[in-house]
Amino acid sequence: MKLLKTKLVIYAILLFGFLGFLDSAYLTILHYKDAIPPCTVTNGCETVLTSSYSQVFGIPIAFFGAGFYLSVIGVSILLLTNPKSLFFKALYVLADAGMIVSIILIYIQFAILKTSCQYCLFSELTSLGIFIAAILIWKNKKSIK
Repeated sequence: MKLLKTKLVIYAILLFGFLGFLDSAYLTILHYKDAIPPCTVTNGCETVLTSSYSQVFGIPIAFFGAGFYLSVIGVSILLLTNPKSLFFKALYVLADAGMIVSIILIYIQFAILKTSCQYCLFSELTSLGIFIAAILIWKNKKSIK
């Protein structure tokens, strides 16, 4: 039964990873088209997406986000097909790193830029979902031993 629960949580991680990838890829494409997406929920998309914090060495943060989410998807698929301890550890490292970066980016939006971007917040929410799901798997695996 616990293995079934773990697989269901991994499928949830796959879904979060896919949604996060779509969001990040969309923002990356718009960055290179020099376009700003419509901001219907919040009102600071342009401020956030054009700030000096939106890039690292000229590469948009969203591009790194897309890479992160692709990595999460890849590790999740590996876990579903071959649940090795190494892949669980990789998932935990990715989830932790994603959560740390999300906290930093939320801080930048609200404390420094004093505005927010709905696409960025969505990405940070998907990262939180991955983090919580990874904790659930870790707790489940811990109780099996």
